[in-house]
Amino acid sequence: LTTHWDATMPLSDLGGGGGSVPVGYAIEPDEAVNYVENHDNQTLFDVNAMKLPTATSREDRARVQILGAATVAFAQGVAYYHAGVDTLRSKSLDRNSYDSGDWFNRLDWSYLSNNFGVGVPPEGDSNTVNLMKPFLGNSAIKPTGTEITWTRDAFRDLLKIRGSSSLFRLRTAADIKSRLSFHNLGSSQVPTVLVGQLSGSTPVVYPGAGFKEVVYFLNVDKVPQTLTIAALKNKGYVLHPVHTAAGAADTRAATATYTAGSGSFQIPARTAVVFVLN
Repeated sequence: LTTHWDATMPLSDLGGGGGSVPVGYAIEPDEAVNYVENHDNQTLFDVNAMKLPTATSREDRARVQILGAATVAFAQGVAYYHAGVDTLRSKSLDRNSYDSGDWFNRLDWSYLSNNFGVGVPPEGDSNTVNLMKPFLGNSAIKPTGTEITWTRDAFRDLLKIRGSSSLFRLRTAADIKSRLSFHNLGSSQVPTVLVGQLSGSTPVVYPGAGFKEVVYFLNVDKVPQTLTIAALKNKGYVLHPVHTAAGAADTRAATATYTAGSGSFQIPARTAVVFVLN
């Protein structure tokens, strides 16, 4: 990848943990398990309940949840989703709920409640509890059935997109190196937008690709972003058919546009968008 300081480096040289742990560590994609929440620690909704600005709307909290799920849906490797990520599941900020019973671990399949704010978790030091109480007592954070069902449906659309093309499930490291590339890199990047490109036709047609190319965007910004990508000029990109289908959950994604002459993409705020080349 090209870094934000304009160096081109293999992922094995880009380290976390102060440089001691390489980012690129797997030999093959089936060795990488991608997730944004797990049975340990708070759910994604609960983490965001405390990290997002307090005034964040219920709709935007749902959108942030779907952006998290989209990072897994579009990633190479094994996609792993924790139960309830599609329904804004909350454990009322409980981060160690193995012994907390149904009161904190409940999944509401009526899609009317996500179980946020049902009580203070049974474990934790007093400082943590004091930190949690103002959030748990803020009814504006708790979603309604409208946001829960929207998240459910938007999540199912993500699964349809992932299932529509084998390009999201490349089988070997060699496939990934030859077919996956990223744009919007370097020091001039828009830092709130991730852009990935997958080739279904080069070097040869990939079995089950379904499309000649796939280009995906994750705009995590609170405002729309326009990106001009010279390498993607004068092509026939259209929105993924899941975005334009009747009943698509995220109508905002369907407003994304591509201008072939300039290679310009307009991506709505806090939205995951996929374009395809048929």
